[in-house]
Amino acid sequence: MAPGLMDSPQRTPVSGTGFAIGHAGRHHGEILQGLWWPQSEACPNPVPCLLTQPVPGAGSEARFRLAPGRQIEVHPAYKLKAARAARLALDALDATAFGGVLRLRCPIPTGLGLGSSTSDVLATLRAVCLACGTQADAALLARLAVRAEVASDPLMFDGTVLFAHREGRVLEHWGQWIPEFLLLSVNTDPRTAGRDTLSLPRPRGEAMRNDYTALVQQARAAFQAHDAAAIAAAATRSAELNQITVATREFHALRALSVTSGALGLQISHSGTVAGLLFAPQTEPHTFKPLLRRLRTLGMAPLGTYRTGHDNFPAPPDRA
Repeated sequence: MAPGLMDSPQRTPVSGTGFAIGHAGRHHGEILQGLWWPQSEACPNPVPCLLTQPVPGAGSEARFRLAPGRQIEVHPAYKLKAARAARLALDALDATAFGGVLRLRCPIPTGLGLGSSTSDVLATLRAVCLACGTQADAALLARLAVRAEVASDPLMFDGTVLFAHREGRVLEHWGQWIPEFLLLSVNTDPRTAGRDTLSLPRPRGEAMRNDYTALVQQARAAFQAHDAAAIAAAATRSAELNQITVATREFHALRALSVTSGALGLQISHSGTVAGLLFAPQTEPHTFKPLLRRLRTLGMAPLGTYRTGHDNFPAPPDRA
């Protein structure tokens, strides 16, 4: 076992049932993605960070059954990140002589930046741990998820966290409150098959320090004040800054539509093609008809609406 990997002693497969089901949620891109500067001079380099936009709905379900030998058999066969996560979890639990059969169901579209791979990985990690007779805490799940897929979303944490998605650690925790929006989901470029997240360029460092420092301060203050409109403004600013690194198709037209339609702001998936127009929660979806026509004129595909906020996130129980 790697030194420092485990936060507490874990049980071996002898204690578990050998079979378990794990679940994970979903998100709709980011409210913020950028860079965070440590306060310590001993660690002067900026840390890539993000703050996700959680949305309700089913994410991945993983069914895992232990088997002798180290092989991980995964269905569908292309879910290689999840298979890697299963192997990492077993090794972390000192179950190095075991493998197993992993079956995944995930309704989240791939390539749009909606966190389908993290949902697969997290559901897998939970299922493997339960099959071995333990429940890993969020910090451990985050570290294993990053090892499985290089960069991970913070779906394993409750509440709002500013997350170092390439290190698997929480930089700042901004409380349990989740802002309420009516979010209109849009695929800005439905003619493509999405993006490979790991191939995308990262935000620039020192040249954008003032911009990203101000953005994190803006978002932090908005969450501390429970100000949904200010959070939507921070999301819009983050989306604007991201255009320097990875451009969203027809972004300026979409930004203009968000203003004329009365949206509080605009958030995007910084690693995909999906965007979300953030409206006040009392907005009636039937008022979107003219907006939907204009979006389609831009070659975009409306994907539906979500109501965000803490009360909209029932969690299915994981079980052995």
